[in-house]
Amino acid sequence: MRILLLTAGLFISGALFAQNYTRDCGVRVGDYFSATFRAYQEEDQALEGVVFIGRRGATIGVLKEYFEPALGHVSDHLYFTYGMGVHLGFRYIDHYRVLNRVYQLNEFRFTPLLGVDGMIGLEYRFPEFPFLISVDLKPYFEYSTPQIFSIYLQSIGISLKYRF
Repeated sequence: MRILLLTAGLFISGALFAQNYTRDCGVRVGDYFSATFRAYQEEDQALEGVVFIGRRGATIGVLKEYFEPALGHVSDHLYFTYGMGVHLGFRYIDHYRVLNRVYQLNEFRFTPLLGVDGMIGLEYRFPEFPFLISVDLKPYFEYSTPQIFSIYLQSIGISLKYRF
């Protein structure tokens, strides 16, 4: 009963104070699944934390994001988003790729990861509900011990977030 009342209170307070959102959290689905939490610093700036667990490892990252109104003649709730950040993590691998060659290892090997991330996308903020949906491209460059340097340009995803 308490959980039901707390959930109802969150939705009602979100509807009453629709213009005062300072945070959001949600999930991103694409080439991988991740959880996100974003805290707005200004109306047009935010810091977003991203946690990914999968592909025999885990990463945690932080992005500095910027927002600008997009296509104002279509909707006042559509925003162009862009940003950059870093991530840190680890993975267990049994092969790695350099250019177009794949090198097989005899066993799974632990490798730390350090990466630089970019982000560009479109975000729609529902005016009557405390939710937003976005589609984005998040290319990243990653350093690891066996592979040394990797570039991933195809990280496209869709996010659904709850604003509070």
